Amino acid sequence: MSDIAPSAQAVLNICNQRGLHARASAKFVKLASEFESEIQVTRDGVTVDARSIMGLLMLGAGIGCGVEVKAEGPDAAEAVAALTDLVARRFDEDQ
Repeated sequence: MSDIAPSAQAVLNICNQRGLHARASAKFVKLASEFESEIQVTRDGVTVDARSIMGLLMLGAGIGCGVEVKAEGPDAAEAVAALTDLVARRFDEDQ
């Protein structure tokens, strides 16, 4: 049996008007916290824990920015898919 944990990754384009601001970051963190996998978000060489609001805000990801999401663990693919969907839905915001 392999000791290598399942992993998944995706590059997401932040497409909501305000970027990855406080409310959007809170939604991202809440969703990421529902998964067992370790999830990281990277922008311009800076990597933070997807469960850290302060970390996500520190990335300064505005509209049009690309961020890389990497997950490692038993539900990695599901985590990346769910977070990709949240970003694609513009964090369920009107703008």
